Amino acid sequence: MNEFEPAPANAKLWRYTIACALLGTLTLGLWLRWSLGETWDLTRDLSRLQHAHAHLGYFGLLFPLAWLGWRPSGVQPFGPGALLCYALCTTLTCLGVAFFGYGPVTIMGSALIAAFLIWSSLGLFLGGHQADDPLVVVPWGVLVSLLCVLPIIMSLRSDNIPLAHDFASTFLAGILLLVIIPSAMAGRRLTVGPWPILFTTGLLGALFLGVVEHTIARIGLFAYAVLMITLTRSSKLEMHTRITWGVIATGLGLIALGVLPNTRTVALGTIHFLILGPVLATLAPLWLERPPPPWMWWLGHASWGAMSAALLAQEFIQSPWIWTIAITGGAATVIWWALALTYPWSERAPDNLAKSAARG
Repeated sequence: MNEFEPAPANAKLWRYTIACALLGTLTLGLWLRWSLGETWDLTRDLSRLQHAHAHLGYFGLLFPLAWLGWRPSGVQPFGPGALLCYALCTTLTCLGVAFFGYGPVTIMGSALIAAFLIWSSLGLFLGGHQADDPLVVVPWGVLVSLLCVLPIIMSLRSDNIPLAHDFASTFLAGILLLVIIPSAMAGRRLTVGPWPILFTTGLLGALFLGVVEHTIARIGLFAYAVLMITLTRSSKLEMHTRITWGVIATGLGLIALGVLPNTRTVALGTIHFLILGPVLATLAPLWLERPPPPWMWWLGHASWGAMSAALLAQEFIQSPWIWTIAITGGAATVIWWALALTYPWSERAPDNLAKSAARG
């Protein structure tokens, strides 16, 4: 068994739920890439499918993984009934976005998802936490991210689309920087320093990536990137995972310095690699029954790395080859995860956390 050891039926439910969300997100993303490359025509509105892809990735995949990241600190994730209810709400919301846009079904589903997120994070306010515990950041990250929802709605109603997009960028960046990444660190018992510093830099970074272009926010994002660099020196992480954290830290630092422009295409490439690379690699031992061997991880990082680089390169290069690389990398990523989820790589999954704890 690996580090994730609840009751067997519960463990299987969590793994199947996360696996379905992962494969669904990847497949929908590949369909979008293929369609944008004019390989075939979409049968649905492009923007609706893009929103459905983002909803499924963030709420169907990342939050359940984040909840598992709380387990080593003694915070229990949802029971099977609550998990199924959450999965149903997420599924209805994604289908609502894909078929009807932001109508009543989507709004109701989104409200229920927000209630689940707040409910789950309330437990993190309880109990004692060390000054460098990244989990202290998470409930505040959930709250400040959700505060962006009202300005998004008001901006859309007033037809101020650019402002709505900026607040949406801060919302998504806040979830990644203040919720998902700290949860991943907590899952592997990692720390980058006192939590107020992690929270402040993450908040400023999320603001800079969306609604604020002030120099202080830029400095905050750069400081957050420096904190992420410290993960590359952790003996609790595998070498391939440490290197991907280094790539992300470098990318965020370059955006903060203005070397890479803070645009949608650059953000797309960065977010895709952040999620598929260091986040999933860090959390994989917490839910995969048989994590792939290191050599296969390197192939995986090459696959989604090529796709992410192609998405980012659209900012600078307009060429059919860019779409070819993005599509090829996306297809390789889907195949990689299909193999990783089904192939018995070992008789028993390695107890990486136990080994890391012994070394630490």
